[in-house]
Amino acid sequence: MRLHHTGIVVSDIASYGELYASTLGLSPRTEIFHDPIQKVRVQFWGGGESESWIELIEPAAEDSPVRRALKKGGGLDHLCYETANIEKTLEDSLAKGGAIVRPLAPAVAFAGRRIAFVYFLELGLIEFVEVRA
Repeated sequence: MRLHHTGIVVSDIASYGELYASTLGLSPRTEIFHDPIQKVRVQFWGGGESESWIELIEPAAEDSPVRRALKKGGGLDHLCYETANIEKTLEDSLAKGGAIVRPLAPAVAFAGRRIAFVYFLELGLIEFVEVRA
């Protein structure tokens, strides 16, 4: 597995994107995606030669799962790891005490590759995404 991105909940992708650009020199690496399954809008940002990006996550609906995090001030939401066998990774995660909080689903931002979210008491929220085929 490799760290793919760090997810950060924000109230507005455009204004926080400007802040990351002016403060850290990051630039957008993707367009803004609307994901109706996750009920969010997301955009990936990065800088230089770094392979790991940040994902700015904005709620796209009143019942968006990230709205609760935003009410607490937003910020760091999750780490995302790319895995070659997502089913096995989820199985192993359950065996190690993780709880699947968002089951396997295709993600718009990953061209339909499947993602899942697992919560670990000791680690917090981890997202897994399939590697490209």
